[in-house]
Amino acid sequence: MSMQRRECLALMGVMATMGWPSVSAVASSTPITVVVPFPPGGGGDTLARAVLDPVAKVLGEKIVVVNRPGAGGNIGTSQVVRAGAGGHTFGYVTNGIYCVNPHLYGTKSFDPMTDLMPVGQLSVISLVMVLNLKAMADVTDFASLLEKARQSPGTVPFASAGVGTTSHMAGALLSERTGIEFQHIPHAGGAAAITEVLAGRIPFMIDVMPNVMPHIQAGALKALAVTTPQRSPLLPEVPVFAELGVKDCTLFAWDGFVAPKGTSVAEIERFSHALNQALAEPTVAQRFKNRGAITIQDTPEQFAAFVKDEAPRWEALVKTVRGTK
Repeated sequence: MSMQRRECLALMGVMATMGWPSVSAVASSTPITVVVPFPPGGGGDTLARAVLDPVAKVLGEKIVVVNRPGAGGNIGTSQVVRAGAGGHTFGYVTNGIYCVNPHLYGTKSFDPMTDLMPVGQLSVISLVMVLNLKAMADVTDFASLLEKARQSPGTVPFASAGVGTTSHMAGALLSERTGIEFQHIPHAGGAAAITEVLAGRIPFMIDVMPNVMPHIQAGALKALAVTTPQRSPLLPEVPVFAELGVKDCTLFAWDGFVAPKGTSVAEIERFSHALNQALAEPTVAQRFKNRGAITIQDTPEQFAAFVKDEAPRWEALVKTVRGTK
């Protein structure tokens, strides 16, 4: 990973409750479809929609967002692959889809490395561990949560957005680094997972900041730790895991856009140019930063190189949390 990206990661933080724009309808006879392989309202969905309205305006075309959740993003991404190279379908992807799912699912209908063409990275995203103080008696902080789990191995649950998602990997990584077994409860997306935590049926989760930050600010959830190497300047009172005695528990999510294999270079570059132009707007970048994500402007070639560089790290992480290292 380049120094520039590492610096971006170290600066990540989150604050504010600014809403996301919806995708506007720009007059066009042939709309572009962007498949978001996660449920509406979750962290990935809100980030994707945050930039697609300005992208549509740059292109002067209508963009239709289609949510196709399931299998950690594989179901929706399969739809992108099957759409073919017509230049009218693009997909929103994450590190989970590109680098985790291939090592978690025994069968797959596509290979992200060969069946998808990178268009452009969108952002890098920090995670935060949150706790519902009403969920478990006498569990009020990180230490008491670990002690409760240590006393009853495998019974204290954590929520995730689904098998193979970054929130799953984060919880499994915490378990591996602390030597304490937690019970993984996967859900159909981040919004469903956070609903269970808010209801107190599941005590904690470690999820991307766009998904949990509004609930931290509202006082519904308590932030226990952030996954950044340093404390976030926008959550200065929240420690990093290393400060809590948990080493090597740094983790970042990332996302971007892809096209089906065979899509013309001209179509990919056109969408990439519009994406970068939209991300260059200060208001757009600020919206991402306020939600815990740092925007990235790059080329399709740079995004492809980034994915290739990230793949071995996530594969090693999957092996670590599965005990197959």
